[in-house]
This record gives sequence, C-alpha cells and structure tokens, in this order.
Amino acid sequence: MNQKLKLSLQACALAAIAVVGLRDTGVFVQDHTTTLYSGKQLSFTVEEKANIIATNNKGYIIQKGEAKVTVPKEKVLVTEGPKREYKVTKNVSLKKDGKVVRNLFLGEVLTMKKTWPSTIEVWTDDDLYGSVTLDSVEAIDSYFFTPAKVTVDLLLENEHGPYELAKDDEVKVVDFQDGMYVIIKDDEFLYAVDPVYLDLTEFGPKVLKTEATQAQAAVQAPAKDKAAAPVVAAPKVNGEHAQYVLNEAYDRMGIPYVWGGTTRDGYDCSGFIYDIYVNGLGYELPRTSQAQSTTGTQVAKEDLQAGDLVFFNTSGSGVSHVGIYIGDGDFIHASTSSGVKVSNLAEGYYSDRYVNGTRVLY
Repeated sequence: MNQKLKLSLQACALAAIAVVGLRDTGVFVQDHTTTLYSGKQLSFTVEEKANIIATNNKGYIIQKGEAKVTVPKEKVLVTEGPKREYKVTKNVSLKKDGKVVRNLFLGEVLTMKKTWPSTIEVWTDDDLYGSVTLDSVEAIDSYFFTPAKVTVDLLLENEHGPYELAKDDEVKVVDFQDGMYVIIKDDEFLYAVDPVYLDLTEFGPKVLKTEATQAQAAVQAPAKDKAAAPVVAAPKVNGEHAQYVLNEAYDRMGIPYVWGGTTRDGYDCSGFIYDIYVNGLGYELPRTSQAQSTTGTQVAKEDLQAGDLVFFNTSGSGVSHVGIYIGDGDFIHASTSSGVKVSNLAEGYYSDRYVNGTRVLY
C-alpha cells in the first residue's frame, strides 16, 4: 500500500468517527439486545451507561466488557462528548459548498453540528449554517448537550424557580434520568421534562412509552380520571432497620448531587435511596423515584415514621423526587442544588409538591 493511499484511508477512518469522539459516554433511552458471534445475547437496559468508542452509519459502537456492538442512535443519548459550543478566535468566514456565507465576528459563539479532522460544521445564532476551520475557534467549557424542540407550551418548576417554554423553543438536553429528559437553563439550572414534550428526531434519541412516562401522563389527566393510591394501615417500621437508614443517611450529608449517581462520589435523589436501602440493607427497590413511589405500603402524611420514603412532583409531570422521612416533618434527600441535605415537608416548595409516602422497611 503506498503512503498516499494509507493516509487517505486514515483520513476516512477519522471522518467516520468524527461526530462522536473516542470514549464518549451516553445513556440508554431504550432497552437493547443483540446476539454476539458466539451466539450469546448481550443486553442493555434503559438508563444504563453506554461506553461509546466510535460511531458509524448504523449507529454507535458501544463496548461492554470485552464485547463491542453497534447500537442504533435512537436508543442512546450522548451525555459526554465533543463540546457543542465554540467561540471564534480568529478572523474567519463561514462557508457552505465552498462559498462564503458571511464573515464571523471575534468572540461569536457557534453551535457545533459535526466535527471533522480540520473543520467544524456549525450553526450561528442567526440560523446560518456552514463550516469553519478548527484552528479559528476554541471549544467553550460547558455541558455536552443534544438540541431539542419543545412540542407544546410548558411551565416547568423546581427549586430553581419557574421555567416557561413556548412551543418550538429550542432547549439543551444534557441527560436522561428517572424516565425524563434533563434540560439545562442558562448553562446552570437543570429541569426534568417528560420525553413526550420534546422532539429530538433529527439527532437520534427517542424514548419509547415507558411505564414511567405513562404514569407521569396519568398525573396530568383531569382529577375525575385519576385513581388515588389506596392508603391502608401500614405495619410499624422495623426499628433496627430505621436506625440504620438514619445513621447511613446522616453519614452522607453534604455529598454532592450527581445525575445517575448511586455512590458516595455523588447521588441523584433515587440513587441516594437505592444505595442505602438496596446496597446497604439488601432490600429490593426499583431504581427510579417514580417506580419507588409505588413500592411498599402507602402511608398517610400524618402517619409517616422515620425510614419511610416521601415523594414529590418537582417537574410538573408526576413523581420526580424522593427523600427519607426522619421525623418532626423533616426529611433527608439529595437536592439538585445542595446535595444531601435536610428539608421540611412544611416548606412552601415541598408542601406544594408533596405526592405520597410509602413504607418499605420490614
């Protein structure tokens, strides 16, 4: 093979994996099963981490253990990858099909569509599309995101306050958690959105109608169509297990909030519960707050005991937050803004969003 042909093939190989760089990370938004050459089946589940090593025209090449398989792009949301936003650092023109679209300004922010070995395809803020040389821009340190459009008018609320969105507004999707897409506002504040309200079609990921989103949709139905979960006389909490839960919960105070986290390196709300009750006590609990809210025995708010779980609607679309009741109206939880902390059910934010309590200790 001559040197020129060898270099040409190397360039093609680089181009083939340009959209997603080596060793990027994603999260599955659909279950996926594939059959390996050995005849064994390799399965991935919703919200499982995806170790993306390359991409091709059929999808992402994902490694699990020693196996490497191709997964359709519609099943994976990329959460860590090449930077999406770039700042112009040199005088340069935006070009399309070899023609100048317009000159770019120093400091102008561009949104990346694709990257190649020496150029980058971008959108400008005034909706112009074209390419620029990579040496004329620099990546802005920010969340990796997938652009999406809102399909209806929305009003999202959480501890960061209200976030009003109109139909066709563009938002930045940074994660998928508890059956919900996570979007970022002002590159700082995170909000959860039911997948049915976002359109990511052009960019691949597509959430199927899961049990989580079905339950969230039911919450939005008129009151006459909603069937309240029955509240029955709950068994008393196992005192020994309750003390263990409280000790472990307090021992984690101050640990930061991390989407998808289930270890002391960082927790999301349901990951905090999962680590203590499942990893610590060996109980069988689902991973998401919505699913956890239907496990165990429903308990009236006035009958809560230490070790019970309390659930909240912080996204506007059903249960999306969970904490551990510790007594006197207090509960401990992994807050998106402050990490593991103690709050009170009477606080206006949580009082307005309280959904239910459950008893899982035995």
